[in-house]
Amino acid sequence: MLNRGDVLDKALEDLAALGTDRDREQLAALRDRLAAARLRVLVAGEAKRGKSTLINALLGQPVLPSGVTPLTAVTTTVRYGEDPGAEVRFGDGHEEKYPLAALDDLVTERGNPRNRRGIAAVTAFVDAPVLAGGVELVDTPGTGSVYQWDTDAAHQALETMDAAVLVLTADPPVSASERELLGKVGELSVTTFAVLNKADHLDAAELAEAAEFTRRVLAEAGHAGRVYPMSARAALETGEGEAGGDPGFAAFAADFTAYLASRGRCDLAISAAGHARRIARSLLDEVALTRRAAQLRAGDAAGRVERFSARLAEVAVHGRDAAAIADAESARLLFALNDAAEADAPRLGRQVTAQLGALLDGELRTATPSQIEQRGRERLVALTVAAADAWRQRQRERIEQGLADVDARLAADLKTELEVLRESAAELLGLDLAVPEPGGRLAEDPRFFYTTAENPGQTELLAGAVRHRLPGELGRRAAREHLRREAPELVKRQIGRARGDLQYRLAETTRALVRVVKRRYADGTERMQAALRAAAELRAASGTEAARMESDLAGREAALHRVLSLLDEARPG
Repeated sequence: MLNRGDVLDKALEDLAALGTDRDREQLAALRDRLAAARLRVLVAGEAKRGKSTLINALLGQPVLPSGVTPLTAVTTTVRYGEDPGAEVRFGDGHEEKYPLAALDDLVTERGNPRNRRGIAAVTAFVDAPVLAGGVELVDTPGTGSVYQWDTDAAHQALETMDAAVLVLTADPPVSASERELLGKVGELSVTTFAVLNKADHLDAAELAEAAEFTRRVLAEAGHAGRVYPMSARAALETGEGEAGGDPGFAAFAADFTAYLASRGRCDLAISAAGHARRIARSLLDEVALTRRAAQLRAGDAAGRVERFSARLAEVAVHGRDAAAIADAESARLLFALNDAAEADAPRLGRQVTAQLGALLDGELRTATPSQIEQRGRERLVALTVAAADAWRQRQRERIEQGLADVDARLAADLKTELEVLRESAAELLGLDLAVPEPGGRLAEDPRFFYTTAENPGQTELLAGAVRHRLPGELGRRAAREHLRREAPELVKRQIGRARGDLQYRLAETTRALVRVVKRRYADGTERMQAALRAAAELRAASGTEAARMESDLAGREAALHRVLSLLDEARPG
């Protein structure tokens, strides 16, 4: 008699023979993790929550790149290995090996902007005690912003996880989008930990308030587990076992390690069976729809099939409409961005000039011309960068909100349409189909810098030398007037750079959003479309061929039911 592990492996093997190429890829990954007894733990959260730093703290060493700006652009899996290094799989299928020091150039927006290297996945091998017990930690691009869509990577990572660590922060507190992410993670994760990172940003009273708020919000969203306030950065810098280490991280690390030892293998089996069960049921739906649509051959019965097919076709048309809506919203946001730049650059130039004048006419009134130009320019650069940064932030938030709104609206529309399809299948065909939830996540790419250093030509160099040699008040006045004249142009250039940067990112994001919209519609309908095509072939087939096709469908249905029985048998007690 087979043990539960062998039964589960048999179920996955049989299911792979019945599924699509995509199904087989997912099932092969499941079988690989089961054979290695390696639980896949996804570290999820919005951008800038400290996911990479948390993983580094668990590893006890700074393996993954981290920084003050959101960095992770490529999903990175960290596994145990006595020989440290990284294996990189590219989009064309070939693989290459790199040292761990190359991760910054491979997985970050800083080193691999917009994933121009075409990397599909990175696996880092690290000799760390936490990994030796049978776990792989998955660092994903952060969700919740607008500049770069990395939905395929994030969505695939969600689909393949066994357990999860949701990373929130004490400041800002948990958001509505993070509650939504918790719901998605909770559907697919057997066990979910929640950490409240960056606790060192608040004092004791503020942290207590933030922790209680977070616990309450997560409890309302269905998370019954503990919330761990911590500073992953402090833990990484000092070590949780050393004096001054972070006690919140130490508590989390202890509980996480104990969980891996006591529940890791069991949860891996539960998760693998759950993933397989979702695939099997989806394939069963496809068989049931094919058989039912083929059986309804004439009269009103055939009309019901035609009406369902027409509704399915309408969803495909709406998918094209949704892509056009995304393009139209992008055009509106671009128009508003250009209008804002034209209107705000002169106003901000006057504002910076006035602020600069207070310094020139006050503290620097009696300074030498060279001092006026040196210190005055330092102040001008600081004022310009601050003004341009604030402007860019306002425009970024407006663009972000606009794209987030249209994305949410399109996702909600698709969810409604898929629900209507499900109801139509029940009403017209007597089938209760499982309809997939629309997926999609945002990842942030906020790379930007200002160039404010003076780059004078020969004429300006000569003029500067003359100003510095003019006597007394005449030279000081010339230096002050030069800075006042330069201020509006410098502000205008920086606003122009910020606008150009946002224009480029908006265009990139829009193209990716359109791809995501099309992918969502395809994911929601492709099995149903395949079923209807198969049903049409069955109805058109000759008697002998139709009998063979009917027999194949019956055999496929029976095989899928056997897989589900095996999955039930393999379920841990």
